[in-house]
Amino acid sequence: MANKKEEAKLPAELEALFAEDSGKGFEEVTSSDLQIPFLRIIQQMSPQINKKEAGFIEGASGGDIFNTVTNKYWDGEEGVVVIPVYYQLKLLEFIPREQGGGFVGELSASSEEVRSAERDQGTGMEMLKSGNELVRTAQHYVKIVHDDGTLESAIVDMKKTQLKKSRLWNSLMTMQKHNGATLPSYACMYRMKSVEDGNDKGSWNTWSIAHEGMVPSVEAYNDCKELHGSISSGALQIAPPPSEELLPAPASSEDDIPF
Repeated sequence: MANKKEEAKLPAELEALFAEDSGKGFEEVTSSDLQIPFLRIIQQMSPQINKKEAGFIEGASGGDIFNTVTNKYWDGEEGVVVIPVYYQLKLLEFIPREQGGGFVGELSASSEEVRSAERDQGTGMEMLKSGNELVRTAQHYVKIVHDDGTLESAIVDMKKTQLKKSRLWNSLMTMQKHNGATLPSYACMYRMKSVEDGNDKGSWNTWSIAHEGMVPSVEAYNDCKELHGSISSGALQIAPPPSEELLPAPASSEDDIPF
């Protein structure tokens, strides 16, 4: 990614050519050909802190928050500031990990598969009649607010034990009022930090979310509003993340702890 110093060194002629040819090369690229990054917490067994893994991120530590596309990471205690734009509950089908794992697809809430799903009393997992696992996933579409004021689209997905955090965040957002009316979700910023949690099954890092203030500018508000409209209208089709991002989390993480 070009930085501001590199941009400042460009000759005027090249600057003009860039402006003239802006967008060329992407004529047939649609939203389904792009991947919106996910914001994830690095757990103690995550590949991002294992030098032998392809996903290793130099300098990152357990509990940090990272961008799955750029690998940029934030200190978990300091957190990352986001503006929530849209919310969806996704019903995702996975092959169980002990059978090799893997993402199968998204299911409709009204489908027979979902209606007939039953919770395994031993593992706490919702199981489909096919033997695959049903994972209810809260997806929060957000704009990351970078230190320089620029915004970047991302998704924060929460599943299993994290669904409680999603409900708390939704409740916090709906409490934001102005003149007695509920504000749009993208009127406010929130700081997302990583905190340690656990029970007798193990320990893990999870989200801690707090109100950070109002949206920083009219431009930022309109940027968020545009993304909201694209998602709600169906004009923006979100491509699924790479298969390794859709695999159920390792056994040491919170996502493997039963409800």
